[in-house]
Amino acid sequence: MHLTDYEKALLQGDHGEARRMAMNVLYDMAQYYEVDRFVEIVSCHDDSTVYFGEAQVAFTEHLVDIGGKFAVPTSTNACALDMNKWKEQRHDRSWMTATRRIEASHLQLGAAANWTCAPYQAGFAPSFGQQVACAESNVINYVNSIIGARTNRYAGPLELLAGIAGRVPYFGLHKTENRKAVSLMRLADDITPDMFEDNDIYNLISHLYGKIAGDQIWALEGMPTNVTLDNLKQFSSTAASSGGIALFHLIGLTPEAHTLEMAFQGGKPEKEVLITKEMLREAEQDLCNFEHEGKVDLISIGCPHFSYAEFEALEQAFAGRKLPSDTEFWVFTSRCTQQSTTDSGLLDRIKALGVKVFLDGCTMEYPIDKWDTKSIMTNSGKFANYCYSKIGIHPVFGNYKDCVETAIAGKVVRAKKKWWN
Repeated sequence: MHLTDYEKALLQGDHGEARRMAMNVLYDMAQYYEVDRFVEIVSCHDDSTVYFGEAQVAFTEHLVDIGGKFAVPTSTNACALDMNKWKEQRHDRSWMTATRRIEASHLQLGAAANWTCAPYQAGFAPSFGQQVACAESNVINYVNSIIGARTNRYAGPLELLAGIAGRVPYFGLHKTENRKAVSLMRLADDITPDMFEDNDIYNLISHLYGKIAGDQIWALEGMPTNVTLDNLKQFSSTAASSGGIALFHLIGLTPEAHTLEMAFQGGKPEKEVLITKEMLREAEQDLCNFEHEGKVDLISIGCPHFSYAEFEALEQAFAGRKLPSDTEFWVFTSRCTQQSTTDSGLLDRIKALGVKVFLDGCTMEYPIDKWDTKSIMTNSGKFANYCYSKIGIHPVFGNYKDCVETAIAGKVVRAKKKWWN
């Protein structure tokens, strides 16, 4: 393996024990994958922030104790709870204590305190072609696919070490030749442009994409080009939850797939799959609990974290109507979005409708045992994919307008979808 003089010095401990340990772990990984060199990264997104146990907390604190500092700008993923409203969410005090320890150790390491699963909407996005290290599945997908920067699908503690070392083994999706599509999906003619007026469709198509592609890189042809960043955010997160996706290509839309030839780097698809309207209905059956028709105990949106544009759309959907007093309507967002929505007055207007807005935390870490929740509604394909395995509930799925109408009516309301015919 070729090592620079600086990398040799890192392994020898010339730059401190924390960087020696980080580099040693990464070196072992490079040997395992038979990698011949390292590549410098320009930034890192650390996902070792949701509390899963004492070992996780103690490990980061140990890095601080041995003098650890991030070598590159490092953003922090969402944590388990809103650090200021954990009592309102009914989280255990022990979870809050652990989360504060996670916060303290990451800040001592030099991390940016943004605590969001959508750092690319919080001023923390790399540029096309830059090498980075990311964990959190939707961030990996978005950074690789939508931005065209380069990261492998790293695990939480591993990319923390990459941020300290400032480099990663040069293999996998860090290399151009490994980023080409191997197979092709096409949208059938019965999926018509007017269907894309409903944001649900992006979750449904990406759910199918993940199930079909598994952990391979596929290209998808037929998507409209007038998509929003939030549409692409949902596509990234849902595909990463229904499959082990780290990179996808949308023909004519994503930066490495302006054409089919570009996506396949001059090659041909190994196989092709047609996505039909019937398959959309099947995907909706996977994500949505159609049997639940009564009152929903909790409406939870903001997975990934809500953007400013989504708050504007939510306000329009409410059209001045206020929630019934017994309705729990939760929105999860980042500190960055909180600041901009506060300054504009938008956040106060949303809260005045009865919506509860939480920061920092993840909707997936819901303390169901403290709320006796039997039913949940969401507009997130990712949450719909994980909800049953995490907390044992098959949620009702619908776009943000459906969520608002359900909250106002006190029973499930879902607008008729154009792919139902």
